[in-house]
Amino acid sequence: MRSALLVALAPLLFSACSGGPDSPASNVASAPAPAGLCEHEVPAAICTQCNPEMAPVFKAKGDWCDEHGVPESHCFRCNPALTFSEAPKDWCKEHGLPESKCTKCNPSLVAGYIEAGDYCREHGYPESACPICKGTSIFPPDGMRVRLASADTAGEVGIETVVAARRAFGRSLEVVGSLEFDPNRSADLAALDTSVVRSVHADVGDRVEANAPLVTLASAGVGARRAELRAAEVAASTAESRLARERRLFENGLAARAEVEVAEREAAAARANLRTARAGLDAAGASAGSSGGTYVLRAPFAGTLIERNATVGRSAEAGEVLVRLADPKAIRARLDLPEAHAASVRVGQPVTLELPGGATRSAQIDAVGAAVDPRTRTVPARVHLDAAGGALKGGTFLRARIAVGEAAPTVVIPQRAVQQVEGKAIVFVAEGQEGSYRPVAVELGAALGDEVAVRAGLQGGERVVTTGAFLLSTETRKDAIGAGCCEVE
Repeated sequence: MRSALLVALAPLLFSACSGGPDSPASNVASAPAPAGLCEHEVPAAICTQCNPEMAPVFKAKGDWCDEHGVPESHCFRCNPALTFSEAPKDWCKEHGLPESKCTKCNPSLVAGYIEAGDYCREHGYPESACPICKGTSIFPPDGMRVRLASADTAGEVGIETVVAARRAFGRSLEVVGSLEFDPNRSADLAALDTSVVRSVHADVGDRVEANAPLVTLASAGVGARRAELRAAEVAASTAESRLARERRLFENGLAARAEVEVAEREAAAARANLRTARAGLDAAGASAGSSGGTYVLRAPFAGTLIERNATVGRSAEAGEVLVRLADPKAIRARLDLPEAHAASVRVGQPVTLELPGGATRSAQIDAVGAAVDPRTRTVPARVHLDAAGGALKGGTFLRARIAVGEAAPTVVIPQRAVQQVEGKAIVFVAEGQEGSYRPVAVELGAALGDEVAVRAGLQGGERVVTTGAFLLSTETRKDAIGAGCCEVE
């Protein structure tokens, strides 16, 4: 693909106004300015009135007087005592440093600066005058274009464009998290006492109804509790019979009132002991009507078995979890918010969850934790999800984008359209002529997913290069290898 790309750098339509027949100073009938100064009495090489393309450089540095339209450091109206006596005698308007120090235009200077220890290896300029470090770079210069050899070349090299759209866009926070079952709809069923598993009625993945048997166990402790229940039942029956007899005797005048009161207290105590014995068996899943030490772990609600540790014949200690049950429809996302950004997250903010496989879910923040985890230095946030159908699985790892900034109309482009050249964010705008692309410096704003807001540089509606932008960027650098098939003019 020889001659596939052509980079055309149009001549700059101005010259330093510190001398020469084309200088504005030569056409003004006034007292001559000091050497190196223009008719505006500032250094000619950096005068924004003579060189309007320098204005963005000063604005970017915060050196600008909006009232008078010149850099604050050049404004004689705001600073009456301001004077300039010397100015650079040369200036590379393409790279933003004195021509005598420009190692891009004069590569032979590099060795000398390296030897002198005055060389910025990151950017390839003298350290003392590096335009990228000092913010004086004016890349890309006016008139720069990257032109393809033909309209068909764009397809051959894989160049694709999208329209820079103006729409509502806000700042976002990207975090990680996982799906988990709602604790109020999940249960760990454990052995009540030292027991032996007699049978298992469900396996992992099985859907069970409320009160369905899950595991049958035998325990000497449960047998003892049943015996205690039987004894409590006998004691309660005996106490009720005695109370009834004492009341009859009292009515016939054959017993004292004190004897009735004693019988009432004994009957009340017996009933309380009976309730306690029954509650102990109910908690273990053991029915009062059964005999011996057998009891059953039952599902407290309808759900799906998500873990099974029970096998027939296995011995289980008291409190050992044998099965786990969860309602797959009651699932939520737990997000881990970095400590430094947790304060920007609020209940109700929109969030987009990115699940494995490319699936996404839209929801909102339901709760934000009040404490920082001392181990991970994160704050938990909770998002409830509609998991109808059981498509979401507990434990799934996910990423989330939380909209923490108010959405406002702005120009939005894909992040892959942005290239870094000469320390600036650059995009390539397709022009009317097929195969012609103009590099434009942009000021970026907030990023959301694979998109980024553009604060300055684009108006919206432009076609910017996405795929192939890196290839075009290499052609704008004099020190880059590029595509190996272009000419620089």
